[in-house]
Amino acid sequence: GHTLVTGAEHEVEKMSTAFVKAENANTGVYAQLQSEFAQRFFVVGNVRHDVNERFGDATTFRIAPSVILPVTDTKLKASYGSGFKAPTLSQMFVDFLPSFVANPNLRPEESIGYDVGFEQPVWNNRLRFGATYFNNDIKNLIVGTGIASTVPFTVRTYENIGRAETSGWEGFVAVNPVERLLLRADYTYTKAIDATTGLELLRRPRHKASFTAAWTPIDPLTLSATVLYVGEFIDGNRDFSIPRLTAPAHTVVNIAGDYRISEQAKVFARIDNLFNERYQEPTGFLRPG
Repeated sequence: GHTLVTGAEHEVEKMSTAFVKAENANTGVYAQLQSEFAQRFFVVGNVRHDVNERFGDATTFRIAPSVILPVTDTKLKASYGSGFKAPTLSQMFVDFLPSFVANPNLRPEESIGYDVGFEQPVWNNRLRFGATYFNNDIKNLIVGTGIASTVPFTVRTYENIGRAETSGWEGFVAVNPVERLLLRADYTYTKAIDATTGLELLRRPRHKASFTAAWTPIDPLTLSATVLYVGEFIDGNRDFSIPRLTAPAHTVVNIAGDYRISEQAKVFARIDNLFNERYQEPTGFLRPG
């Protein structure tokens, strides 16, 4: 009933351009214990220690308990943990002149977050639904911002904002109306705020939703389709001469199929953005058709 996973990793990031050469190394060790008690109570605990060449030591953790209630088989779940993310070499050293300059003084992002939710199976597990509330408190979030300039457009850079908060909830419904058909709908509401200014963070839509259908007409063949909706979000135009605007929502349809030839091989095909929706994410960068 207990599974222990341990490991270590060493990563070296290197960058070389005509104007700058830089590198950074990170060494991490981690352990995770996953425990099960009486097939009703589960706990996953993680701890990780990183030694970053540029930013020093960081220890992060996560604890995630869940319990399945008798009679109703309702699953109650939660998690609480911390995060650490160092800035990339590109963010610190790569300029895109004349409209963007890097920031070598960036500091790592740090966060504390939690979530709590439930899942409920009904109809002999052919119907399942659930919802989760989440909250994250982030220090030194790295965002793009405008800086003073004498040129006739806004010069951009990255900076750490003092504190940001993201919170919201996500829910899903999954159903097997017939044996070979699975339908699933998901929805996420996210509120992302710069806690210093009270303004909404850029490029974080409040509403996202998707609907997926997967059909297995015969055992080797699976066909699927997904409709993905991304709501409007706050952004700036490409050179940020307009620092805050509302980017429109968009909806795309993706389809796929795969056929298993044998235990060792299968063939597949996929079309993304089936109806050639034209949208920009982020603003100023047109997505492929």
